[in-house]
Amino acid sequence: MSLLSLNTIDALSPANGHVLVVGDIWLDQQQLSSPNQAQEFFQSAQSAGLGLALALQTLQTPCTFVSYVGDDNLGGQIRDTLANAEVLGDLLAIKEWATYTNALDFVDKTEGGADTPAIANMRRHKDEKIIPIDGFSEYQAHLQNRTEKYLLNAAAIVVVDLDLGCIAEPRALNFVAKQRGVPIVAVVCEQALPRYEGFDFIVAASDANLLASVANHVAGFVAATGQNQ
Repeated sequence: MSLLSLNTIDALSPANGHVLVVGDIWLDQQQLSSPNQAQEFFQSAQSAGLGLALALQTLQTPCTFVSYVGDDNLGGQIRDTLANAEVLGDLLAIKEWATYTNALDFVDKTEGGADTPAIANMRRHKDEKIIPIDGFSEYQAHLQNRTEKYLLNAAAIVVVDLDLGCIAEPRALNFVAKQRGVPIVAVVCEQALPRYEGFDFIVAASDANLLASVANHVAGFVAATGQNQ
């Protein structure tokens, strides 16, 4: 697996005072059976970081979203959804990789021979979800670099970690945010919680309704402090 032309992708230039959302996209395969259902699910809090970014934009809070997708039709749908909502999306596309859904399976691949399309979309290892194991450090370095750039003029950052592999070093993000005086909120599932020691604001991600609440609180904070002016 390799990153898809990442070196040719220009970094975004968000407006001053934007909210930076970084992290996992969670997709329910049952909700993706039709375009209308998919669009509704993308915009719901259940889709994790994606839904949070779209909710912030609905609340008139400029938002930038950084995450990973595959180079498939589903990844394209996510890009289009963000663009239509006028959310700045920096989605790092992984070549020959399927965008994560909860229906993906894994298989022990054998050397030699071409995989069928069905096998090609399966993960090589049961722990592979959003990011492949091969080149994992490279993917994380790209995400960290993009995040640090966008933090330069952000009013706040929200890290969404459902233990799908998008966020590997949250303490590095916390360190940079504190250095730059940017408030940071972590929306974290129970499995990922041990990685977030030292964070000032942590929200449990066990209830999708909490994500909508986070969006409202972050948008209210930005409006109250005038940091999006």
